[in-house]
Amino acid sequence: MIVRVGISEGDIVGDTNVAIQQALDAVGNYGGGTVELAPGTYTLYNTVRLHRNVRLTGAGPETVLRKCDGARSEFAVDADYGQKKITVKDPRGFRPGMGVVAADDRAGGWHDTVATITVVQGKVVYVDTEFLADYDGDHGGALVNAFPLVAGIDVDSVTIANLCVDGNRKTNWPINGCVGGGVYLHRARRCHIADCVVGDFHGDAISFQTSQDIVVENCEVFRASGLGLHPGTGSVRPLIRGCRSHDNDGDGLFLCWRVQEGRFEHNEILNNSGNGISIGHKDTDNLFADNVIRGNKSHGIYFRREKGANAGSRNTFRRCTIEDNGGCGVYIDGATTDLLFEDNIIRDTRAGTARTQRIGIYAAESAAGIRAVRNRIENHMEAPLRGDIAVEE
Repeated sequence: MIVRVGISEGDIVGDTNVAIQQALDAVGNYGGGTVELAPGTYTLYNTVRLHRNVRLTGAGPETVLRKCDGARSEFAVDADYGQKKITVKDPRGFRPGMGVVAADDRAGGWHDTVATITVVQGKVVYVDTEFLADYDGDHGGALVNAFPLVAGIDVDSVTIANLCVDGNRKTNWPINGCVGGGVYLHRARRCHIADCVVGDFHGDAISFQTSQDIVVENCEVFRASGLGLHPGTGSVRPLIRGCRSHDNDGDGLFLCWRVQEGRFEHNEILNNSGNGISIGHKDTDNLFADNVIRGNKSHGIYFRREKGANAGSRNTFRRCTIEDNGGCGVYIDGATTDLLFEDNIIRDTRAGTARTQRIGIYAAESAAGIRAVRNRIENHMEAPLRGDIAVEE
């Protein structure tokens, strides 16, 4: 089954998420198929949400899904766990059908509530989802028109392809990367994100959580206020290849908790304000091959501080170029063990005081089993290696 959506013609005609969602629901109820989006700019007031066995595809850069201008209000009355209504100080900008996040400064992570407005009555806003926590107006409690733009939740065999996702960051507020992203998957299996551009999202550009066998390829993510690429929360066997993650405010590629048995290959991770690649809590048994990690403000590759049982151990890096970053080429913190760096180029290409990459590979005292085999490590400010690293030529 194929359903075509267009701004001026198609099986369904419209220029907002409503038309796209009608098509996705029709194909989902049929049992699967394809929704084709014609060129044009579609304004999203809420998440475009996919069903299992559904393919959403556009015409490349000419098909733009753009986040609407944002709305935000502080609470007039605290929002309590289990409620489905909230009293705000300023209801302007909110309307039924709009996606929102309820949270405060003490929530974050999985404790932010993502919901859809059902009714607005004066300053009282009703939503379709019970709040996941108590949110306190004295601690930054607010209702914000933020949501994942394209999402697959509790799905399998979904494809998202050939789309330009515009987060309209300047007029919006952020959403936490655990519960949203420009493109977002949660509890998803065997899904494919390909040939998409995700830019200017106020949050993480592409995030997938608690998911298995996710493929992200030939995508470009840039100028996100959070992370560029964020696989996490027990996502196993991810494959990210041929992607460009650049000029994001956070890390270019952030492996959150328990990202295991993944492959990350032929990616360019460039000029991000955080680390190029960040690896941490139980992120083990992954292969990083043929990546370029250049010009990031902090370390090229950073292993976060964890105790031995939780460290990002047993990871392999082959044929990567790690250069001109702001900290170390590779910084191994915590009790991380059993890392292999083989046939990589780790260097600063600049001269004199223009160099910022201090050390090629740094291993903390608690790190062990670090092997460096046939790497080209040169022109660092301080030293090529520091710490207990076994070098093999």
